[in-house]
Amino acid sequence: MLEYHLGKQTAFIFIVFFSVSITAHANLILNGSFESDDIKSNSWKPFAEDTVTGWSGTDMELWDNFNRLNAFDGSQYAELNANVRGVNYSIFQNFKTEAGTTYDVSFAYAARRNGESFKVDIFSETDSVLFTQVFDDHNVKRWSVFFGDFTAQTSLTTIRFSSLNAGTYGNFIDNIVVTEAPSFSASVSSVSEPASLAILLPLSALALIRRKRAK
Repeated sequence: MLEYHLGKQTAFIFIVFFSVSITAHANLILNGSFESDDIKSNSWKPFAEDTVTGWSGTDMELWDNFNRLNAFDGSQYAELNANVRGVNYSIFQNFKTEAGTTYDVSFAYAARRNGESFKVDIFSETDSVLFTQVFDDHNVKRWSVFFGDFTAQTSLTTIRFSSLNAGTYGNFIDNIVVTEAPSFSASVSSVSEPASLAILLPLSALALIRRKRAK
């Protein structure tokens, strides 16, 4: 908002402007990049169910920059389809949330070979589905990244990764991140002449450029 008082020596021009800050939040997922259980570099290791830090479910494998695929984050990542046959591979983790709050979710995924797919479900403590999606667009030994969001309904939420293809190969995942969506705060300030003129001139130029671009 601009307020002009012209023709007086004591005149002031007040410009109200907003200073916006973004509050970042910590990852709610424990061991989302599968680095906590260290394995030998350039190798892989099978882990029995419920033995990888932070994760529950079936067996899984951890790889460390192995077989021409480096980790997306850090040096390790998980292979969802582990070395035990005849299992519906699925891993999950519970994390604390606040009902009514929106959260961002992201993760990296890649294929070991063609034809792989998995499903991601996010659900509340009362089993209400907050997010569900099938991923079958893997690139072989090349990472893709998914970004999404959901709104929590309870104080505890679960994220689950479930393989949709049989066999002991594939569905690499890494860098699983869930954070509270950024919050914005704005403060209102006013400045007087001549400092206001220094702000006003660039703003006027910017407005002119925007009008030109809109044509």
